[in-house]
Amino acid sequence: MTIPVELANGCVGYVPTAEALGPHGGGYETRLTSYSNLEVSAGQQFVDAGIELAKQFTPTPFPEPEKAKPVLSGWSYGSVPPELK
Repeated sequence: MTIPVELANGCVGYVPTAEALGPHGGGYETRLTSYSNLEVSAGQQFVDAGIELAKQFTPTPFPEPEKAKPVLSGWSYGSVPPELK
C-alpha cells in the first residue's frame, strides 16, 4: 500500500504551484527563501516523478484480516451483584 504524505514537518519548505508563483498568485511561502528556493515548475516536476515511480510498483493482494471468532456468551466484565453491607 502506498500513501503519499505532505505537510509532515519536513525542513525543506513548501512547494507552491506554478499558479501561486505567477503574477496573480501569492499565498504561503511563494517568495524565494533559504527554505523555498525552487524552480517555478518544481511542484509539477515532483508530481510527474512521483507518478512515474508509482508506476514501477508491483501491486500485491491486500492482506485479509483474521476472521473474528463467534461470540458465544455475553460480556461478563462488571457483571457482579450489588455489595450489601
